[in-house]
Amino acid sequence: MFKQSAFCRITASLILGFLISSAALAQHSHGILTPGVTFPKDDSVLIDPPQLITMSFRVDVSLLKLALYTAGEKWINIGFQFNPDNITHSFVYPIPGELPASEYYIARWAVADENRRLMNGEFKFSFGPGAIPPSETIDSRVSDLVENLPSTGAYRFDGSQQKK
Repeated sequence: MFKQSAFCRITASLILGFLISSAALAQHSHGILTPGVTFPKDDSVLIDPPQLITMSFRVDVSLLKLALYTAGEKWINIGFQFNPDNITHSFVYPIPGELPASEYYIARWAVADENRRLMNGEFKFSFGPGAIPPSETIDSRVSDLVENLPSTGAYRFDGSQQKK
């Protein structure tokens, strides 16, 4: 009986250890596909408009997408074109021309590593006099929607209204 019980405990320990290490590996692999450094930094406020966007990753990746948007979700053409041969850990893209007026800007990206694992994300920034961090702008928005509730009895169930 002792041998069977010890065998069960060892087997359970091995299975548990495998599951924990698999979860840690999965979390680690997602972590290495996120940018270690971006410019502009997420939620930053710059004095002047940025002249470029940079992203550095912990491993070599292929940049599938880099798009810039205004706070109102209007796409800004920064001339990004996917290049399947550009596999590296650091990307620098100039921002051509002036950025349109916006409370803040959103840079959205997508990458794939050599094992074809995909990851995407975004970072936000603002600039100029009076600019505040994008997170504060988003948090301060108050909805102008008006809640219209039915009169008191309109949504209550009344047994007398059942069809017979």
